[in-house]
Amino acid sequence: MWIDYSKEIDIKNLNIIFNTNNQTPLLSDNTIVSMEQIHSNHVKLVTGSNKLYNSTDALFTSNNAVALEIKVADCMPIFLFDRNSSLFGAIHAGWKGLAEGIIENSMILLKKNNFKLDGITVLIGPSISQKNFEVQNDVMSYFDPKFSIVKDEKIFLSLQEVAIDKFTSYGIHNIIDINECTYDNLNYHSYRRDKTDRRMKGWIYYNE
Repeated sequence: MWIDYSKEIDIKNLNIIFNTNNQTPLLSDNTIVSMEQIHSNHVKLVTGSNKLYNSTDALFTSNNAVALEIKVADCMPIFLFDRNSSLFGAIHAGWKGLAEGIIENSMILLKKNNFKLDGITVLIGPSISQKNFEVQNDVMSYFDPKFSIVKDEKIFLSLQEVAIDKFTSYGIHNIIDINECTYDNLNYHSYRRDKTDRRMKGWIYYNE
């Protein structure tokens, strides 16, 4: 199944698409660059001809000939793009990445490379919702209780609220949350629901 979120961002030639069946988009002019995701806080700027970045959970580029690929099955696929420049990126963020600073490291990388943050828009793709993401106290110890709810003595964490709070702390307020739960939607792969090794792939890229 193909899912297209390009209309949500409304930027000419910028695309954000997903596929649930391990299919790859037909891209005649874009080189797909992917990550060996390890739930880390490691971020990289795409340079040269490298098509796979090992031990990496966020990629950024201003090269319109590149398509950035991400794989998820409950973690958040977070896409960033700048309406005032050609910068775009993809962040794989579960609770481990959020706790270890994947978003903070992404912002540091962008500022270090002289990218401005004030024009950035963020899109949070399909991911597990708070009501389905039960955590224990050891996980919750990394996060402010305001991002959780307690029901029937069980703790439920909102990954999306954590991410949004982190972005706004950097002055990024243009945030689109698709608000689609991978656990509830049986068309999506969910590790929490099925303990599956299957992943939904997403891509962000420009085409002419």
